[in-house]
Amino acid sequence: MKYWLLAFGFFISSAVQAQFGFYMQAGGNATRLHVSRNPGGTVNGNTGYGWQASAGTEYHTQFGFLVFIEAGVSQEHFGKDSAGATTSKAIVSEYAYQPLFLNFPFGIGYQFPLSKQLALRVYAGATTQIGIGGKVCRKSIIYGEDSTGSEVITATENNSHKINFGRSIHLQNEFRSDIANAVWGLNAGVGLSVSQQFEITAIFQSTLTNMLPGGDGVTEIDKLQSVNIGLTYYFSRSYYHARPLFH
Repeated sequence: MKYWLLAFGFFISSAVQAQFGFYMQAGGNATRLHVSRNPGGTVNGNTGYGWQASAGTEYHTQFGFLVFIEAGVSQEHFGKDSAGATTSKAIVSEYAYQPLFLNFPFGIGYQFPLSKQLALRVYAGATTQIGIGGKVCRKSIIYGEDSTGSEVITATENNSHKINFGRSIHLQNEFRSDIANAVWGLNAGVGLSVSQQFEITAIFQSTLTNMLPGGDGVTEIDKLQSVNIGLTYYFSRSYYHARPLFH
């Protein structure tokens, strides 16, 4: 019993020395859609560039570890084409997505002091993304045969509409749902902290669930991979560190 009391007392003393920190972050992202089709194999989507902004809090302990949670918004750009979707090549379409997401990253990190005013941080965790807006554009090229039997372009079509999130629904324009309501994935990255007030971060994020309505039970699996580069500003500089930045 006394060992449990000692362990509990040690935990309480560590928690008392731990502190919260609050911050805001903004930056840009590069996002690519990884597409797997059956039949059709793997098709790599087009990479696009967007932005993100968030606010969060960190809970620091005396051991150098920290726990973080954020809430923010991001706009991501990515695309794909219909190559490999069907055996017919009479119509080839390209899709460009510009979704707007609410993001809720959370996880753990560790800080390695490098000098009096620099520290290296590593992060790992999970992210939930919820769709709230955006649009998708479609460009289609229709092929046919001329009098000699040669393949020629007979028509092109261009249209766009607001992204419909969720399960397939019947709409007046006959577009079905484009992206699932919510997806989640893993994140990992590094950051360079300067003077305990600014930090430059690079975070890699990959979704584990299908972006398309229907989940992993459909014939096409779309998963996002993105790299987020951001600048973070910390409102408080009074963190506790096992090895302080300033000596």
